[in-house]
Amino acid sequence: MNLRRVNIAFLLLSMLILGSCKTKEESVKLTNSKPKNILFIAVDDLKPLLNVYGENQMHTPNIDRLAKMGTIFTNAHVQQAVCGPSRASVMTGMYPDNTKVWDLDTNFRESAPELMSMPEYLITQGYETSATGKIYHDNSTSSGHDAKSWSIPHSNPNYFDKKYGPPAYGTYQNPNTKRLIKIYEEEAKEKGFNNKQQRKYVDKRIRPSTECVDVSDEAYRSGLFPIEGVRKMDKMLETGKPFFLGIGFRKPHLAFVAPKKYWDLYKREDIKLSEPQKLSKGTPDIAYHSFGELRGYSDIDNNFGVGDVFPEAKQRELIHGYMACISYIDAQIGKLLDALEERNILDETVIVLWGDHGYHLGDHTLWNKHSNFEQATRIPFMFAGPSVAKNIKVDKPVELLDLFPTLFDLAGVKSLELDGKSLKPLLDTDPNTNINPKYAISQYRRHKSKMGYSIRTKRYRYTEWHDEGYRSFTPYKEERILGRELYDYEVDPLETKNLINDASYADTAKLLKAELKSFLTK
Repeated sequence: MNLRRVNIAFLLLSMLILGSCKTKEESVKLTNSKPKNILFIAVDDLKPLLNVYGENQMHTPNIDRLAKMGTIFTNAHVQQAVCGPSRASVMTGMYPDNTKVWDLDTNFRESAPELMSMPEYLITQGYETSATGKIYHDNSTSSGHDAKSWSIPHSNPNYFDKKYGPPAYGTYQNPNTKRLIKIYEEEAKEKGFNNKQQRKYVDKRIRPSTECVDVSDEAYRSGLFPIEGVRKMDKMLETGKPFFLGIGFRKPHLAFVAPKKYWDLYKREDIKLSEPQKLSKGTPDIAYHSFGELRGYSDIDNNFGVGDVFPEAKQRELIHGYMACISYIDAQIGKLLDALEERNILDETVIVLWGDHGYHLGDHTLWNKHSNFEQATRIPFMFAGPSVAKNIKVDKPVELLDLFPTLFDLAGVKSLELDGKSLKPLLDTDPNTNINPKYAISQYRRHKSKMGYSIRTKRYRYTEWHDEGYRSFTPYKEERILGRELYDYEVDPLETKNLINDASYADTAKLLKAELKSFLTK
């Protein structure tokens, strides 16, 4: 036999074998690198009043379950503590000064048309995207709840439990409340009022801040979102593409309405009141607001303002309602997790849960959000799924706009250039992939011309309030600064005293000021 032919035959056979092995390896690699599904759970007005954040009075078994499946961030902060700017920021991965959204009316498609929403980008990466509920702020988004974001249209379900019918104004199921609303609507019509005037007329007379009635989960829209979400999930699974599914729960936003069984989980007399029940010492007036959102309800005394403490009974009622709403949403989240398990796609799906800002429940005599205090900026923020370490807590300061870069990294999608950063190195147990974020940035606008910028490190918060329409893209001038704040969370976790003029903190204040100025002028 010709030795040359033998060698050639052997070489060809080897190449075939190696080629076969290589193809198999490449096939495995391709399978492993297939982009993961994304379940995106947004919860309106949700602060970290949860068991996994140390609040053992809460009944949140499903959020506890999700936390054990993954990693939670205990020092996570929003970019602006109000719905419109916060959601525009997270959905684009950009700071408010880049989205140009600082209020509840501006649509980033108009203020910053060069930006792309993250679900919109995922469509270009081969994803099916869809959502139900509140993902963007309704009053500051394009038609179709930002139709460009969805390959399958966004929807708000309205198939309420037929036993009770639709809730009045999308909110109330109490029969007496619904009866009174109809009466006042008729009165307003007789007076010749248009639709907007009719609603204002009714709200002044009957718009309760809480509701506890014995109805099913599906009597309110929040109970319909998991049903609608699972329907969308199944529709997207049929396409064979990876999916992005957004579920936007509207509670615990006011009004605090939830089925009675969730109220029954708590004893009102055992509920802890928020602290401090007074203004912080030495804090500038601009740091506060008069909680106009809550005063828009008919059972709230409109004379209450900054520094006024609500009667204890009303505080307990409101906090009770907020807690009941959290437990109501927790039950709906459990239905979504069950759906992933039933479809055997839990290991193929990255899950993120986030709140669009924190919430004041009487601390600093404040209610709602709308501030740069800790209770307004700090949020629950957690990830679970492939490549995420289980049952881990991270206390480094991170920002909500880090969400999408992190999701892209976890899901295996190439990212855009964004203001946020990927937190994936903090989501595993490998010390070689660690990062060390120094601070989180928040801001809040007052009276259109004034803006407060706040830098939160692991230990401190430093805030500057600027006048004359200052934004980070305009010249930084010391003379524009109206007031400053400094809090040390190791010695004063409740922010009871502004330390900005304390001589022992002079070096700390100087360092944090330099950090904030560097951020604002870069």
